[in-house]
Amino acid sequence: MRIAALSLLSLTLSACVTFERAPVAELDCDPALAGEWRPLKDGRTGPPIQVSADCSVRWPEDDGGIYTTTLEGFELGGSRYFVFTPTAADRLMSADDDMRRKAPKDSVFIARYRIDGDTAQVWLADPDEAMRQEAMHSPAKGQANAVQLDGSNVHIQGSRDAIAELLRARGDAIFATKPDGKGVMRLQRVPAAAAP
Repeated sequence: MRIAALSLLSLTLSACVTFERAPVAELDCDPALAGEWRPLKDGRTGPPIQVSADCSVRWPEDDGGIYTTTLEGFELGGSRYFVFTPTAADRLMSADDDMRRKAPKDSVFIARYRIDGDTAQVWLADPDEAMRQEAMHSPAKGQANAVQLDGSNVHIQGSRDAIAELLRARGDAIFATKPDGKGVMRLQRVPAAAAP
């Protein structure tokens, strides 16, 4: 997500959180995403990200190209989440294949988002917060558990139900803006052009 999104990569810092699976069997398309969005950072806007009604997205890349993918996700406990494959995360974050190399096979990246009128915020999971709870290291049967991978990368394991319960119970903490303001990407919807 370099310049293209003024960078989701800036949200990941030097670590990432992967999940063994999404907590739902079927992903969906949020119609509220349709439109054109400009990333906001330090008072600047980035190139527009275009999302169609079927949630296909045209994402500008640093080299001037466009990456096309689908923004699928789910709703859980009143919060909305995106789900990305490691390959999509690499492209969206301009991560030079780092995400795919770090991610366990068949894992996913989950990002939480909220749309308020014509603004949106996107949060990636915080590895430190994902590892913080003691129970995550020695969970009771049926609970999700966090495994420290290389460096500060974290992998959340568990069934769909266990991951859903984790997100319900600790989603606000895991997907939170850091005190220094990092950890959130802000976007502004571009107003539709006035009809001639």
